[in-house]
Amino acid sequence: MAINKEWHRSHRMPLKATRERRVAWHAAHKAACRCRDVSGSLRPDVMKLLRSRRKP
Repeated sequence: MAINKEWHRSHRMPLKATRERRVAWHAAHKAACRCRDVSGSLRPDVMKLLRSRRKP
């Protein structure tokens, strides 16, 4: 998969990010870049956030 270098440069993960911030970052990353899939313990929360954004 292709990496969106510009997105990665302008959206750095903050040091000591909270879980909520990490979930939000990964959701935005999945929408903008898709260079890798979300894995691990954040995946359910990221997928829930993405589903909630799709609903009108």
